[in-house]
Amino acid sequence: MPIPGLILRPYQPSDFDALLAMDQVCFPKTIAYGPREMKSYLQSVGSHCIVAEFTGMAFAGPEISRTIAGFILTESDAEFAHVITLDVLESYRRQSVGSLLLEAAEREATSRGITGMYLETATTNKAAIALWKKHGYVETATIENYYGRGQNAFEMRKQLEWKSK
Repeated sequence: MPIPGLILRPYQPSDFDALLAMDQVCFPKTIAYGPREMKSYLQSVGSHCIVAEFTGMAFAGPEISRTIAGFILTESDAEFAHVITLDVLESYRRQSVGSLLLEAAEREATSRGITGMYLETATTNKAAIALWKKHGYVETATIENYYGRGQNAFEMRKQLEWKSK
């Protein structure tokens, strides 16, 4: 179901500061990416970033205001895509923004022949685990100390199916 004013679009280099700041507020300091790491992921071969942006009329006049609500960053090889991060600002959560971004990333991956997608998520992040499971991801392993001492992660995977339009 479309969300009024929401567009999904490819990442543009001018988005970098907004995405970096978003990652810093969406995740604890020990998990959030720093500028060098984020830039490396965005520029790596096989990376793909989709941005969710709300557009609307500005209160002061006819200009269009734009707010980045979230983004998904993936990296892939010939067979698998890896979700590096899925970030949605708190004020836009529970409005299907994360689901729309994930579905778009899955469509993009399958269009290139990718057959599976995987990710890591904190074992304590119940909301994220619920989102992943809702979209068909299953826990395949527990990675001890993935986010630092005593901070474990689930590895979760999904088999992707190519669907014609």
